[in-house]
Amino acid sequence: MNERATCPTSNLTGIVVNILHVSLDVPVTVKFRVFPSTDKTVAYARMLESAGAQILTCHGRIREQRGQHTGLADWSKIRAVKEAVSVPVFANGNILYHSDIERCLRETGADAVMSAEGQLYNPALFARACAEGERKGKGKMMTFDEGLHLPHAEMALEYLDIVQSLKTRTALSAVKGHLFKIMRPALAREPDLRERLGKISGPDAIERYVEVVREMQVRMEVSVLFCIASGVSC
Repeated sequence: MNERATCPTSNLTGIVVNILHVSLDVPVTVKFRVFPSTDKTVAYARMLESAGAQILTCHGRIREQRGQHTGLADWSKIRAVKEAVSVPVFANGNILYHSDIERCLRETGADAVMSAEGQLYNPALFARACAEGERKGKGKMMTFDEGLHLPHAEMALEYLDIVQSLKTRTALSAVKGHLFKIMRPALAREPDLRERLGKISGPDAIERYVEVVREMQVRMEVSVLFCIASGVSC
């Protein structure tokens, strides 16, 4: 622990990062939010790098930008961080569509991007659209913005299959929360299913989640067929 004394900062975060850097055999990565001031943001990033962080993930929103006050992330601050440090920088914020990935990399100069909220609503966010034939009959693929946009129910069923295959238990509240996000547009159109999903609990919850999702799948398919037959946009 004598090496800890060489930590180049008195900042508590820097001290913790340095302790981890000195004590662990794996790289230490740090994710942080920007400050209102670009200069302060850059100084903080440099402090983390000096303390031993080997990858920095910069979220382009300030601490107060949460919930209804989220707003847009400031990519210019991420670019300033990337230009100020020598370790890899990952950009976070404003990744809602597949095309945002390339645009973010170009505007920030970052080495990679990450997304949290966006992927909760579209788990296929980082997947590029492929030829429909490559999907081996899994269902009609919908594309937009060069990214992969699968039917909500299909993604939800695949997610539930993964949950059921895991050896570690996933909290039912977490599963339900994911389903509400994955199927948000569809549930907005089918409020009775949204209410049904919200009331599900108990040991057979996963099986009942599947029933709701399959019912949603049927309704969406009927809706698409109706739109095609009527010549209207769904």
